[in-house]
Amino acid sequence: MLVLVLLEGQDAASPLVFDPGFYLNTNPDLLKAGIVTPEAARSHWLNNGIQEGRQGCGSFHSRQYLARYTDLANAFHTNYVAAVQHYLQLGHAEARLGYVEHYETRWTISNGKDIFISASARMGAAIDSLVWNNKEFINAGDHGRELQMACNTDYFVECYNPTEAGGRDDGIEITTKTIIQIVKASGQTLQSQVLPAFWLRPGTQVTQDESGGCHTGSPALNSKETYDFNFQKVVTIGCAGHSNCIEFVSKFTIGGNWPSGFNYIQMEAPTGYLTGEFTKVYNYNSNSHQIEGHNSDQVPIVMTTGDDKYAMGVYAPPGQDTDAYQYYGVSFFPEIQNFPGKTSKWNVVFRKRKPQNTTTFTYKSYICVGNLAIVKDCLGKVIQAHPHV
Repeated sequence: MLVLVLLEGQDAASPLVFDPGFYLNTNPDLLKAGIVTPEAARSHWLNNGIQEGRQGCGSFHSRQYLARYTDLANAFHTNYVAAVQHYLQLGHAEARLGYVEHYETRWTISNGKDIFISASARMGAAIDSLVWNNKEFINAGDHGRELQMACNTDYFVECYNPTEAGGRDDGIEITTKTIIQIVKASGQTLQSQVLPAFWLRPGTQVTQDESGGCHTGSPALNSKETYDFNFQKVVTIGCAGHSNCIEFVSKFTIGGNWPSGFNYIQMEAPTGYLTGEFTKVYNYNSNSHQIEGHNSDQVPIVMTTGDDKYAMGVYAPPGQDTDAYQYYGVSFFPEIQNFPGKTSKWNVVFRKRKPQNTTTFTYKSYICVGNLAIVKDCLGKVIQAHPHV
């Protein structure tokens, strides 16, 4: 019998507890079993996933819900159907939270109402879920996506590419060559320190054309699976007096045997891979305080769903440590057509010449989430509060 029936009129696949993209990308065994559509994901959730205590979305997990509230654990024990039913009928209205800050291999923070951010050990403590208003923004289809830090060079790109969330050959698996050293989640702040995996493992080759000296057939230029120097981040919900603002502080330690023959080390601080529904891109004009068509890589960008009901904007204050102008990149991937894999990308990029000695570079960016109007207001307040560093 479908859990949908058992929940006495409640929609057990409500976005309060279930998002098909998050569900599939967080449970790779389902992808391997050929469950790749929203309809099939929903069916599995209703028939199997709820009873098994799987996590259906980034903001709620029945197991974590019971772990957080002793009264519910005493009443329901391991009855995850009852936990979901309670949250839908009572818990959400009572402003109960459907997560604990650290549960097994996942860390979650929130503003207590409509923004939820979580990172997983599977993805090297990179952020693999950001929920606003019951909508998942992040695509976590493999270890190269997420909301994460990464760096490469302007000539060798993927051939020497430390990546927080993991490497290409980690694929959709539950492990990564990234080594987690520290992760903390408390209130509205998430912190991590990791030794990131190289995108290519030693002895492997590039399988698609890149630029410069990295193209199809080019070998990995790293001799190890994991970079010897750490990436650190501090992510905080709430900034510049706006509850929909997220401060993202990135620290890249650059050292070791980088290949020679490039101009700049390029640090994505950070990059965000969004779900396939984010199909539009705008610029925010800080002079006119208006949203405009995308025509520049030197001013803040906003990516939205087709109806502008969900939007994410990013701004990095000028004056940060870069040897060439910081820029905002946008990428679409029309070749990816399957539902859980469809994605688009933005990034904030800072460029430095290779330092003579091991050096840590620190960058600060601000991410605004909401609908287009909220993001416009948020960017305006952030730029007013932080016109430069």
